[in-house]
Amino acid sequence: MFLKRIDRYIIKEVLIPLTITLIIAALLLVLEKMLSLFDFVVNQGGPVEVVFRMLANLTPKYIGLALPIGLLLGIILAFRKLSLSSELDVIKATGTGLTRLLRPLFLLTFIIMSANFYLVGWIQPHSQYAYEGLVFELRSGALGASIKVGEFVNIDDNTVLRIGSSQNQGANLGRIFLERRKPSGDSIAVTAKRGGFFSTSDVHTIILRLEEGSLIDLNEASDKPRVLNFDRQDLKLRLPEVKNFRERGGAEREMTLPELFQNLNRTDHSEKDYNAIRGEYHWRVMHTLTFLLLPFLAMPLGVVNRRNSKATGLIFGISILIIYNELMEGMETAIAVKGMSPYLTIWALFSMLAATSFFIFYVTNYKVGGEPLRWFEVLFRVLASPFKAILKRLKRRIL
Repeated sequence: MFLKRIDRYIIKEVLIPLTITLIIAALLLVLEKMLSLFDFVVNQGGPVEVVFRMLANLTPKYIGLALPIGLLLGIILAFRKLSLSSELDVIKATGTGLTRLLRPLFLLTFIIMSANFYLVGWIQPHSQYAYEGLVFELRSGALGASIKVGEFVNIDDNTVLRIGSSQNQGANLGRIFLERRKPSGDSIAVTAKRGGFFSTSDVHTIILRLEEGSLIDLNEASDKPRVLNFDRQDLKLRLPEVKNFRERGGAEREMTLPELFQNLNRTDHSEKDYNAIRGEYHWRVMHTLTFLLLPFLAMPLGVVNRRNSKATGLIFGISILIIYNELMEGMETAIAVKGMSPYLTIWALFSMLAATSFFIFYVTNYKVGGEPLRWFEVLFRVLASPFKAILKRLKRRIL
């Protein structure tokens, strides 16, 4: 059998914190974006349910961001637990070293890396295009967001409408004002206490039903305007034509991985577009290959001494991955904007992370009593000492 009991046990210990971290990270990212989306949709006058459609299309992007940190924390926390419970010492006493324990970690890593490859290569481009389509429809009014409450809105070249209040998605309107200009230069102004929008068989025409209102006919040839009071009046409104959203692939983030590769070999792109496509392509490839380095980085960071059970490895792992992701996005921008070589930016950064990961793993596994983060612990102790002194003073004052 390929997976032995020790392999299944290691995978189970990693999967629990990995799953919890992945769920929490994805939820935090989605909730943070939800607030800005609600603000955007409300300002555009769109229906609230479109927010959840937009979040659904952004979820693949956030899962792709959460997968590396989830795998890193899953491995670190699993081996930290094994170390503190002395289980790792028992495993080593049987002749099983850290190199042998990489087998189950790489099996799990390959599964996650394959899922991430399909996610960033195919799912994210289509979801990004769907998200941009919803933004376009909101701004163009295709989702019923063209008429905003409390503002004067030009329905067409000759009609201005203002709605004081709106309920039940436009079925119950209040304090309505409408002005329609005639080709002759005359105009008609209509006010009503209540009203509502009703659809017709023509998708470009709606009925504005008004109740308890007045119609004022402003005729320049007449000395005074004609006024008509009514209990109910129906007006046809011609909605402006809504342009169709562009085809997918208008931006490099909407291209699948094979499409990006094909566009790299085309010669009809401008230099700016070519650089953007090149940066996006190399970023996706490197983002996927980064998973292969995480077991070498995370495992030694999780191995701790029971007499020194500080969370230095956990802090270092999270810090280096955050810095790496920020630098990686900066390198992609440098390629897209300044046309820098991806091998001197993205792949150089990847090589630095690889060298750091292999060094930490080598020291932990092959050096007796090796502590690759000793310098980091000293630096952390120096930086934390002023805060500890402040906390001690506060405790003394409180007590």
